[in-house]
Order: sequence, then structure tokens, then C-alpha cells
Amino acid sequence: MRSPLCSPEPHAGFKIAFNMFDADGNQMVDKREFLVLQEIFRKKNEKKGRKGDAEKSAQLRADESITIDTTLLVHFFGKKGKAELTFDDFYRFMDNLQTEVLEIEFLTYSKGMTTISEEDFAKILLRFTNVENISAYLENVRQCIPDEKGITFDEFRSFFQFLNNLEDFAIAMQMYNFASRSIGQDEFARAVYVATGLKLTRHLVHTIFKIFDVDHDDQLSYKEFIGIMKDRLHRGARVKGRQHTSFSSCVRTGARRQVHQLWRRYKEKP
Repeated sequence: MRSPLCSPEPHAGFKIAFNMFDADGNQMVDKREFLVLQEIFRKKNEKKGRKGDAEKSAQLRADESITIDTTLLVHFFGKKGKAELTFDDFYRFMDNLQTEVLEIEFLTYSKGMTTISEEDFAKILLRFTNVENISAYLENVRQCIPDEKGITFDEFRSFFQFLNNLEDFAIAMQMYNFASRSIGQDEFARAVYVATGLKLTRHLVHTIFKIFDVDHDDQLSYKEFIGIMKDRLHRGARVKGRQHTSFSSCVRTGARRQVHQLWRRYKEKP
């Protein structure tokens, strides 16, 4: 048996999501399972109905709406709704969708170039966080990285893949915290790999440190990095006190808009 330290799974979060849909545990998700859980999420988000009735009402709604197919449902389960979804298909779709969304955000800042500036990267990371003085962080980046090299899309994407597994990384960081130790760049890169299986470039790690190392000791504490990034990850549910739709709702909405585009691209490939 392999040690989990030797075989990290960068898509573990997606596996958990898939298993949530897979109610009967057969490693396949059918249309009814998908609709039931989707409706439970909707009910919980709206906080409607009495406690304990969510699953029952979700099943009834799934039965009623089984014939109302969205583009996403057709993509997953076919026109007749008889196909089943495997984890590989689910992961591929979610990974492609996340990449599409990240590309849009990256292109907003790159303006057609192959890189975005380290300062723009910092702006993206610090949005929707509890950081009060963002300008101080940006000034820190300007002073510590005077010669702009830029962040490529591959580096940008790898960082957000890492954020998908932030909880696993937080455990590794917590070990240093228990020992009253901060973490250097080499230890940071190793902890990311051990926890997620991702290898961040040296320049990306260097940039992360220059953004979050507020006391300029070339070390990151748990509070300096994990606390801020956890707050950022919650932006889908709350932005400065305003309630927003959940991640699952965002995925459904975004997926419906983008599946047609993705499907056309697949068809156009030779």
C-alpha cells in the first residue's frame, strides 16, 4: 500500500464531490442522483422548508423535473437521460470548466500577453479577502520584485489548483505552527507537493512569499497565508456581508453558458 505522503491526489476534492452525488456507491452517477443532490443544495441555500424535509422534497422535485433537461444534463446523461457519469468524465468536465474560468480572468489582466504582472497576480489573490490595507501588500510586491518577470497562465492555473486542496496543505502548515516555526520557500514548495502533488515553480513560490510576507523575514506563518486564503475561498458564499450563491450554483450557471462553447470546440477538432 502506498503512503499518502508519496501519492498525493490533486483532485481529491473533486472525488469527494463526485462521491456526494453517487448515492448508491457504485462509482457511477445517474441523472436522478444528480438531480436529487442538486435540489438538496438549492433547498439548503434558500433555507426554505422545515428541517429534515430537504431530502424528501428534493426527491419529489427531482421526479417532477426529470423531463426538464438543461444543457448540462444533456452533456452529462445524454438526450434520453440514460447515460451514467463516471468520475473521470466528471473530473475532466470540472477541470476544463475551471480552466475556462481562469483563462477569462487571466486574459482580463494579460491583455493578450503571455503573462500577467506579479502586482496584478497579487490583486487577484487579495480580492474578496479580509485584508484591510491591500495597497500595502501591492507596494510590498513593487519593492520586493522591482524587475517584473510575470506570471504565466500555467503558473496561474497551478496556484488555483493548489487552492482547491488548501485544507490538505493547511494540515502540513499547522505542523510548523505547532512547532512555533514559520515556513521558508523550500519548505513551502515541498509542503505543497506532499499535500497536493503539485510542483509550483520557484518564481511562483517567490512571488507568493513577497505578497504575503508582511514582516519581511522571508518566512510565512500560518496566519499570514492560510488565514487570508481561506477567507478568499469563502467569497462565493459571502462578499463583504452580502450573501451570494454557492459554488455548486455557480458551477451550474457557468456550465450552462459554457458547455455549448466547449462542445463546439471538441466537434471542430480533427
